[in-house]
This record gives sequence, structure tokens and C-alpha cells, in this order.
Amino acid sequence: MIALINDLFINLCVLISLIFIYLQLRWKSNLEKKSYIFSVIIDGFAGGLLGFILMNFSIQVTTETIVDLRYVPVMLIIMFIGVPQAVISAILIIISRFLLGITTSAIGAMILMVILILGYIIINKFYKKYTINQNVLRQSLSYIIFSNFVFSIIISVLVKDFIVLTSLIPSYWMISIIGGLISVFFVEYVLKTQYLLMKYEKESTTDFLTGLNNVRQFDAIWNTLISNATVKNERLSLLMIDIDHFKHVNDTFGHPIGDSILVELGQILKEASRSFDVVSRNGGEEFSVILPDCPNHQAIEIAERIRREVEIHNFQVSHKESIHITVSIGVATYPETVNDTDQIVDIADECLYKAKRTGRNKVCANHNEEF
Repeated sequence: MIALINDLFINLCVLISLIFIYLQLRWKSNLEKKSYIFSVIIDGFAGGLLGFILMNFSIQVTTETIVDLRYVPVMLIIMFIGVPQAVISAILIIISRFLLGITTSAIGAMILMVILILGYIIINKFYKKYTINQNVLRQSLSYIIFSNFVFSIIISVLVKDFIVLTSLIPSYWMISIIGGLISVFFVEYVLKTQYLLMKYEKESTTDFLTGLNNVRQFDAIWNTLISNATVKNERLSLLMIDIDHFKHVNDTFGHPIGDSILVELGQILKEASRSFDVVSRNGGEEFSVILPDCPNHQAIEIAERIRREVEIHNFQVSHKESIHITVSIGVATYPETVNDTDQIVDIADECLYKAKRTGRNKVCANHNEEF
């Protein structure tokens, strides 16, 4: 029995190691952002491959029968990824078992996997339909206990030696429950860790309110585009945008309404700009638009389009009331109106403040043209 436990423990260690490796590869490759069919095939193939590898570390019970934890990858996939992926994994595991030999035990293993995948689908539907709060412990135990009962019945048919069964089945139940639960909690932990890392990474570059680039991401993109513009001798324009009298809006209607206006304004800026322009919220009510390979006259046209779209837009402050706001915009272009790349942002800011000083709701460029 100790030998059986040792062999099953090795199977468990292989399982955990391969799960960790695949989850890291899956995360690094951004598989969830690929096409649905592609991701289904890759996840299904990975589960099948993992099951096949586990078979190569299996326990030889008789000359024909091997025992391992190949059901665990299928269970994990159906719990955390999806049913189609789990079905593909199960089919590949069945095919892999026959590659090791077409025997009575292989047929029994096929029957086992077919029953398991059908049972997993039913259990999965039950938990999705009848439970509001997904309890991972309860759900995983349901899968594992079901798997163990089916395994015990089929292995009892295949292995006629009662002494072997009295040693094998209790050992398998113990390692299967421990290994299954460890695998489930391990996957859940890794997925949560990856989610938090992605969330923190996104929040470090994205404005929490508008979803636009934040000032940190603006600086990173700006430095890259400045470098490209100087190397390729391309024009680069910058719009600095500020909402006129925004403090009055917040004081009158409250900060929640002010926040909703900022969100709407961010959407207007994206729609009025070109698809490859970089829209950012630089702080408070100040926004910016970086316009790569854009001459000054076109930058002014885009700025004027933004100014006009904002002016005519109805910003809802209640179910019955809407207001209009305006923006002032400063424009600077390298190398047409600014020769020193280090001064582009400062010049655009100066043009913005000039627009505010001279009446607001206007576009100003640093060659003294106004619109």
C-alpha cells in the first residue's frame, strides 16, 4: 500500500507541476484574447496532453490495467474554463489510452472517461442553475467523489484480485481526494493571482474613471512617439484640453454628476479623434490627445472638431435636465511650431491657458492663430 501511495503521490506532483506551467503559458500568451475557437482547441489539447503525460507516470496494477489521476485535468477544465474544452480533453485522453494498447482495460478506461465527462456536465449545470454563490470546495468534492465511485466500480470489474482491490481503492480514494482538492485550490489561487496582477497592471496605466490612459501612460507613450518623430523626421502634434468652469459644474450638481461628465467627455474625445490618436486624462478636468504624424493645420482642425462636438453635446445631469459645457484647447506641433521636443508639452499648455485667458471655448496654437 505504501508503494501505491508513493506512486500516486508522484502522479500528483507531476499533475501540479504541469498545471502551473500551462497556466503560466496560457497567461503569458493572452489566450483568452485570441479567437474563441482557437482558445477552445488549445485548452482542450492541453488537457488531453496533460492526461496523456499522467498516464506515462501511472501505476501498473495488472499487465493491462493502469491507474492515475487523468480525470483531474478534465475536472479542472470544466470547472474553470468550459465544457467544450473539457470534452476535447476527454476525447484526446481516450485516444491516448488506446495508443498505449487496445485492451479490455483501455475499453474500461474509455467507458470511465465517457461516464465522467457526462457526469461532470450534469454536475456543472446543476451548480450553475441551482447555486447562487459558487462554493469551490463543495463543487470540487462533488466531482471528486463522483469520479471515485465510478472508478471504484469499473476497476472492480477489471481487476479480479480482491487483495489488490482492498489496497488500491482506499489508496486511490485518499490520494484522489487530496490531489483533486489541492489541484482545485491551486488553480483557483493561480487564476486569482493572475487576475490581480492584470488588474494592477491595467490600473497602473489606465485612468480609473474614464478608462483612458492616465498621466503615467501618457508620459510613456509620449516619450516613445517623440523618439520616433525625431528619428523618422515625422510631425507630431499635441492637444491639451481643459473643461471651462468645471468647478462650477461640480459645485452646482455634485461630484458624481461631474464624474459622469468626465466619462462622457472622454468618449467624445475618442470619437472626434482619429482611431490611432492617443487620448489621455492627465488629471482632474484636463485631457490630452497625441496626434502622431499630424501637421499643425490638421491638428487644429481636429481640435476645432472636438471643441464643436463638446459644445453641442447634451450632458445629462438628471432625468429631465441636461447642460452644455465647453472646452479650451491648446495646440503645438513638432517641428512646425516647436523645434525643441522638450518644450512641446509646455507650449501646448501655454496655448491652452491663452485660450482660457482670452474668452474660453476656443482653440489656440502657438503661432497666434485662433479659431
